Amino acid sequence: MGFFDFLKPKKSELNDTLAQMSASFFPKGQKDMDAVTDELLRILNNKISRDEAQGIALKSVAISRIAQKFDEDRLRAHLAGYCLNHFNDKQLKQFHGYLAFLTVASVMFSKTPSEVKCNGDMYSV
Repeated sequence: MGFFDFLKPKKSELNDTLAQMSASFFPKGQKDMDAVTDELLRILNNKISRDEAQGIALKSVAISRIAQKFDEDRLRAHLAGYCLNHFNDKQLKQFHGYLAFLTVASVMFSKTPSEVKCNGDMYSV
C-alpha cells in the first residue's frame, strides 16, 4: 500500500462512474451500442471487424460527449492514436456528422442512438 493510495479512486467508484456514463450515452444498452457500431461499419464500408468498430464507436461517442469542443479536428486527434488509418476524409467528416447528430438527438429530442435513422448522407429521428 502506497502512501498516497487513499487519493486514488476505488475501482468500484470508477466502475460506477463508467456505468453511469455508459447508461447516459446508451440508454437502451446493447441495442444503442449496436446501432452506433452498425453505422460506423456502414460509413467504413465494412472494412474493419465488428469488434474493432464497436471499440472505436464507443470511445468516439464518449469523447464527443465529454469534449468541450468536439469538431472534426478533435475527432481526428482522438482517432489518430489508434485507428485514423481506417478513415478517408469523407468518412471522417461523415462520422463526425453522425456523432454530432447523436448529441443533438439526445439533448433536443430525447432520442437514443437506436432511434436515429440514416437517409443517404443525412440523419433524422
